[in-house]
Amino acid sequence: MYKVVTKRFLNEAKTICLFEIEAPLVAKHAQAGQFVIFRLDEQGERTPVSVAGYDREKGTVTIIYQKVGKTTLLLDTLEVGDALLDFIGPLGKASELEGHKK
Repeated sequence: MYKVVTKRFLNEAKTICLFEIEAPLVAKHAQAGQFVIFRLDEQGERTPVSVAGYDREKGTVTIIYQKVGKTTLLLDTLEVGDALLDFIGPLGKASELEGHKK
């Protein structure tokens, strides 16, 4: 289980939300440009979402999502302390950052 440690809305309409998820192994290997797949419960669909950030020391991964479908509406019902069943990643090829300062 992967615990929600931060939940913060990013707009006044509360349709875009930032979650910080406790996932030490994912945070350890995450890089810019990668994504994770989460699943809320045994019957839930596997939903990909981009990694918005990570903190290797805290062992957390940040995701940002917009409430647009069944799964993201269900995800939005989670509060700090609740958990996701699966949080798999990091997946995908990391972005090429050679020669860029930020």
